[in-house]
Amino acid sequence: MAYSIRTKYCLDEGSINNPNEYIKQLYIKNKNWNPPPAPNLIEEKITEFEKCLKKSYNTLVEKATRTNLTNPTPLQASALKSLKNNKIIIIKPTDKNLGPAAMDLKQYLHQILKEHLLSKDYKQLTRQSALNKMDDIKNSLKNIIKGHNNALSKAEVIYFQCSFQLKHRLPIFYGLPKVHKTPMSLCPVVSNTNSFLAIFSIWLDHKMKELLPVIKSYIKISSAVITDLKNRHLPEGALIFTIDAVSMYTNIDTSIGNKRHIRLPSGQPRQATNRLPNHTVSENSRNSHA
Repeated sequence: MAYSIRTKYCLDEGSINNPNEYIKQLYIKNKNWNPPPAPNLIEEKITEFEKCLKKSYNTLVEKATRTNLTNPTPLQASALKSLKNNKIIIIKPTDKNLGPAAMDLKQYLHQILKEHLLSKDYKQLTRQSALNKMDDIKNSLKNIIKGHNNALSKAEVIYFQCSFQLKHRLPIFYGLPKVHKTPMSLCPVVSNTNSFLAIFSIWLDHKMKELLPVIKSYIKISSAVITDLKNRHLPEGALIFTIDAVSMYTNIDTSIGNKRHIRLPSGQPRQATNRLPNHTVSENSRNSHA
């Protein structure tokens, strides 16, 4: 808490409120930096609060010395430990957030291979081939940023510089059980978290958000839909339906998607998007999703 308060005052004193200097989504914390002390009055309040907090904590510890503070009962704790150490089952979160699901590990692996990894949609690479491909993609993406460095804001440049120095891992593939389907299938997920490709996915997400106001069907908050429906006079017996596309993103042709992005609609906000050529954004998108 003290760190956050001191950081706030440091930023306020530095008048860092220019969006070119700071973009929340692209901010990467510098673990080697510590903010300077806040004004004396604030530091005194921080110290006073920490003393009160420590006193309250010690009081609670004394009262709870002989109390079982764990939420699970002994039987539940034993069951959870047994599940964790069980090597023949696997526990995964389910598709649509329907809670955790336990599956036979062999059955899970069989479905992953049959439904996805051994299908025509995937290609198996040797470890060395995969590493070589990742190196090629890294070099390609770095060259794109280097070639358009002057078109990026200061916050974006710092974001890429800091991100390139971090340690990255290869993306991870796994499946989420679709327990609401019969027979049950697995929803494929490729986790790019902490991977090199995530650097550009995050940046692309930031850039593409600038285009949201251009989409006529764009709704900022879901409650706006309810408000809009309440203000409409629907005829008696009218029914309202929702639709959902099947595998929408994976069914979008990559080349068509990139062409559509290059041909941005007229009248769209071009403040930041225009700083970097549209074809460059599309090239980043193509490489980061390769």
